[in-house]
Amino acid sequence: MSSKARIGLLVAVHIVAGLLSAWYANTANSHGMSPAVDELMFIGLYALVYAQAGLIGIWSGLSTTRLEWRLPAVVAATAFVCIANTGGGTRVAFLWIALVAWPILLVLISLRHSRLGLQLAHLPNGLTVSKRFQFTIRHVLLATGVVAVVLGMGRGVRSINNLNTVAVMTYPPCFVMVELATLWATLGVGRPLPRLAVVVPTAFGVGTLATYNVYGRFEQAGFGSLWMLWSAALGLQAIITAVSLLVVRSCGWRMVSGAESTVMLAPEPISAEK
Repeated sequence: MSSKARIGLLVAVHIVAGLLSAWYANTANSHGMSPAVDELMFIGLYALVYAQAGLIGIWSGLSTTRLEWRLPAVVAATAFVCIANTGGGTRVAFLWIALVAWPILLVLISLRHSRLGLQLAHLPNGLTVSKRFQFTIRHVLLATGVVAVVLGMGRGVRSINNLNTVAVMTYPPCFVMVELATLWATLGVGRPLPRLAVVVPTAFGVGTLATYNVYGRFEQAGFGSLWMLWSAALGLQAIITAVSLLVVRSCGWRMVSGAESTVMLAPEPISAEK
C-alpha cells in the first residue's frame, strides 16, 4: 500500500471511529446503560477526541502548507471533531478541543522558526538512521524547568474556587503535554519503542495528578472513580496518538532538526575507486 493510501486510510478510520463512538454514546445514554458501560464510553470517547485534537495541532504545526490556508482548515477540523463527538457540539466542547489543538500548533510553529529548525522530513527509501536514546544535561534542566513552571501554575490554580475553571486550566495543558511527548517518541530520529515505553506509562500518571488537582480538593463524590477514568483516558489518548503517528512513521516521515536533515539527506560522496 502506498504512503498516501495509508495516511488516507488513517484519516478515514479516525472519522469513522469518531462518528461511531459518538453515535454509540448517544444511544447508550438514551437507553440507560449500566455504569460500567458508561465508564468505558467516557474513557474511549474522551481519549479519541483529544487524540484527534492533538493530531490536528500536529498536522497544522508541521505542515508546509501556507499558514493562511492551514488556519481555516484547523478551525473546520476542530468544529468537525466537536460536532461529531458531542452530538451537535457546544461552545464549551469547541473551546476544550481548541485549547488542545491550537497550543500544539503554536509550539510547533515556534520550534520550526527557532534555531532548532524543527521540520518533518521524508527520508529516502532504505535510509536508516540510528540515534541512541539518552538524556543530556540540557534535557534534565529543561525537564526541571517544565516541572517548576507546572508546580507554580498548580499553586495558582488551586487558589481558584470554581471547579469548571480549574478543570479548563488543568486538563488541556495535560492533553497538550501528552501529545507533544508522544510526537517526540514516535516521529523522532531513532527507535520509537524505548521512548514510548517511557511516554505511555507517564501519560497514565499525568491523568492521576490532573484529576487530584481538579477534583480532590473539591471533595467531589466518586473521586476514586474519576481518578481511574481520567488516568485511563489520558493513557489511551497517548496510545491512540502513538499508533496513528507510527502509521505516519511507516511512510518514511521523521521529525528532525535543520542540522539533522542536512546530514541525513545529503548525497553520499562518490568514491574514487568507483
